[in-house]
Amino acid sequence: MTGLNGFWFIILAICVAEFAIQMQLSMLSQWVKGVLGLRQPYDSKLEVLCSVRFWIKFIGNWSIVLSPFILLVLAVFNFHKFVSFLVDCSYCTSFWLMTAVNFFYLKQDISTSLLLAPLALVMVVVLDKLHS
Repeated sequence: MTGLNGFWFIILAICVAEFAIQMQLSMLSQWVKGVLGLRQPYDSKLEVLCSVRFWIKFIGNWSIVLSPFILLVLAVFNFHKFVSFLVDCSYCTSFWLMTAVNFFYLKQDISTSLLLAPLALVMVVVLDKLHS
């Protein structure tokens, strides 16, 4: 990454960092988080749906037969919980967004994407200092 390509990569990192900050702070994002149940602290009703114990008590004797259904539901609710914690932190959001941009848009392999993603964390720190 030399010359102009490095410059555009840094500009892209700044854009991803600002997008991550706005995902955490803006009114639209707060509304979307409320609609999708992604607000912090995580809703206690949704927390119960993430536990295996609840589903075994809820389904009862059919828990062995319906175990594929239970595992699918647990995967969905735990992914929802992960996304809830992810969008609450601008550092986490910028890291994973930058990894996705590197991998899908810039067509880098996954190891390079993960190695270059922390540049967005530096940009979040700089932009946070500029905003305050």
